[in-house]
Amino acid sequence: MHRQSGAALLILLLALILGGLTWLLQRPATRAAAFSARDKATDGALAEAKEALLGYAAAYPEYTQRGAPPRTAFVPGHLPCPDTGSALGNEGAEAGTCGAKGVTVIGHFPWRSLGIPPPRDGSGECLWYAVSGNYKANPKADLVNPDIPGQFQIYNADGTLEIAGSTPETRPVAVLFAPGPALPGQNRSHQGGECRLDYDARQFLEGRQGIDNSTPDRSAEGLTRLIAGPPGPSFNDRMLWIRREEIFERRIARRPQPQLALFDANYSGNNAPAALTQRVASCLARFGDMNRWNRLPWAAPASLGGSAPDKFTNVNFADRSNLSAGRPPFAVGRSQQVLQSTLGSLGHCPSTNLSHAACRLLRSDNCPEFLAVAGYPTPDDGATHQDSPDGWWEKWKDHLFYVVAPGFTPATQDAADCEQEPGQCLEINGQAYAAALIFAGAPLPGQSRNSSSERMNPENYLEGKNLLAVQGKRNELELAGNDQIACLKGPTATSPGFKLVPNCGNPDCEQESGKLLARIAGHGNLCHTGGSVLPACLQAQAKLAGCACQDAATRFISPPCLDSLNPAACQAAIQSLETCR
Repeated sequence: MHRQSGAALLILLLALILGGLTWLLQRPATRAAAFSARDKATDGALAEAKEALLGYAAAYPEYTQRGAPPRTAFVPGHLPCPDTGSALGNEGAEAGTCGAKGVTVIGHFPWRSLGIPPPRDGSGECLWYAVSGNYKANPKADLVNPDIPGQFQIYNADGTLEIAGSTPETRPVAVLFAPGPALPGQNRSHQGGECRLDYDARQFLEGRQGIDNSTPDRSAEGLTRLIAGPPGPSFNDRMLWIRREEIFERRIARRPQPQLALFDANYSGNNAPAALTQRVASCLARFGDMNRWNRLPWAAPASLGGSAPDKFTNVNFADRSNLSAGRPPFAVGRSQQVLQSTLGSLGHCPSTNLSHAACRLLRSDNCPEFLAVAGYPTPDDGATHQDSPDGWWEKWKDHLFYVVAPGFTPATQDAADCEQEPGQCLEINGQAYAAALIFAGAPLPGQSRNSSSERMNPENYLEGKNLLAVQGKRNELELAGNDQIACLKGPTATSPGFKLVPNCGNPDCEQESGKLLARIAGHGNLCHTGGSVLPACLQAQAKLAGCACQDAATRFISPPCLDSLNPAACQAAIQSLETCR
């Protein structure tokens, strides 16, 4: 009996030992699984929030329509303000305005405004969110386009900058935070609602190596340092950030033909897509048509005045006397003093106050076609036509440059006739123009536009002859690099008024072929004179290079067509010229 009892006790002891060993062996796995589940929940919440922000940036025009009927008056690329202090029942709503212009802001993630439930990390806490002053929706920065860097630098756990932001190109534009559970010293109040209504970031976010995640830099266009790394007793922030290329290259580029809002080679008037470049050129043409000498305004300087964050405000885009190349002028007070244009508000531009609103050329009452790229306010909202704080012009105007030919700068004498005085005009691929508006594409190798000082230098936008023209060193431009050019043809003896050429420098096939067809007299060819070819016909034939009727033009001014247009080959050449586009 004692032997059986001892055996039973031994079996029980062995079972307890084995059970204990099993529990000890299983405990790390159970704990690891728990931590893994929390991490997975945190990763999912961060990813969901990032996706919502990217969607907001790409669809910002649709989020914020204005006018009656509503229209998309804004450009894509903006990010919402954080929730910086909502009332109970409205938490998760983006702040209507957050901080000063150009200043980075932190707060709760604005889940309500983005139309999703509050994303929570693995500890059940709602996410926090910081946005660069350069990208926040209100107050907006002067420029929002792919050249504008974010304002965050993400440091490694040891304080070395290795993760993101070591160069302007890699600086995040926004950062999401999963705060994790409260750490010693943090006191998180709960005042109801989904996300506590506690807006003290210090109670949720931590720092190390002298870098504090809870306190962004509060200077205009200042850089905010953040730190990441593995969790520990005094740090458990998890972060996910957004880069500018994720907004512009991966999201906005998916919008239907976004490039047409900036430049449209087939622009055909107010019913065409926005076409920033062509519409600004049309407004300049309107100024030229509405003064007795058919002169165009002087340019604004390429290097603007002011200080951050106000370098690219419209007031800095004012014309400067005797400046024939630079940026397109938003205000034309100095040109108006010379030319006294009767266009819209300009008749009320006071010579004693050239910054007066009446001196602004780019207003929707002066140039109705400008409204499509001007943004809000709009006439339908009862606005005064005086500004364009949010449209394509406002956020992309650093990409535009303007050159006016010598024969068309402000002067109290008739403008040049480019057909008679080509030396007084701009030349592009052998064609003469009164002025050119250049839209600079993305930076090429060696060009950088990450700072205000870099954006003041045309060398960071233009190349070749176009750069020299904007620097005032020559009157010739070219189709080079990734520059796109819209031009104005000036009035001539046979064609009054300025004409917009949406994509100049390319041959105008229809116009040049028409010059040859005008030389037909019955079956005779008036290009044949005195045993030689008329110079005007040779010029038209040369300008048809690259057109579908190029060979037909050559046959038209060559034997036997010079002597008679009866031969079948000559009739075929005429048919080709008649359909040349």
